[in-house]
Amino acid sequence: MTLRLVFEWLSLFLLMGLGVYTMWIIKNEKKTYIKNAREIHFKHFKLFTPSWWGEIPTNSENELCFKRLDTRYEWEARFIWNPIPDNMDLVELFKSLIHARKILFDEETCIIYNPSDFKVGELITSGRFEMVRLEGTATADEQDRLYYDAFLVREIKTGAFLYAESKSSVLNGLIEGPYFEEVMTRIELI
Repeated sequence: MTLRLVFEWLSLFLLMGLGVYTMWIIKNEKKTYIKNAREIHFKHFKLFTPSWWGEIPTNSENELCFKRLDTRYEWEARFIWNPIPDNMDLVELFKSLIHARKILFDEETCIIYNPSDFKVGELITSGRFEMVRLEGTATADEQDRLYYDAFLVREIKTGAFLYAESKSSVLNGLIEGPYFEEVMTRIELI
């Protein structure tokens, strides 16, 4: 065997080993997220965010923004608190907020979660809040393809609400989307 052939086989095995290691890391990332989650306080809420989400400064005390800083993923999550009461029907309010962002969902990939779908978690079982969610692939501004996941959490008594959104390219939504969902389903009151 020549030295070149040995080097090629060694390179192949190292590449395969790296692939197996990467798959193992991805498989265990959800457990790692829960164990290493950072507790962020925002308005009435405790958010348990993945350690790899980096907080990005915003121009508003009513807005919180995260990006993944350890990669070049096209992804961001925003949490926007609106203290102004809005007693419009929850689903209609949600539709108007999405429409204002010029987002058109693909009907075949869109999943709508109604308030009755959220019966667990401290936030909803407290009886103080109601929640709706919409996720799927969409088009923004009639040209940009994206994966969009949004939650609307409204305080029943005051009408104030939290609008949380995760925007990314279609492929990156499959990577960060489950973590955004975990953050929102684990949300607690301060």
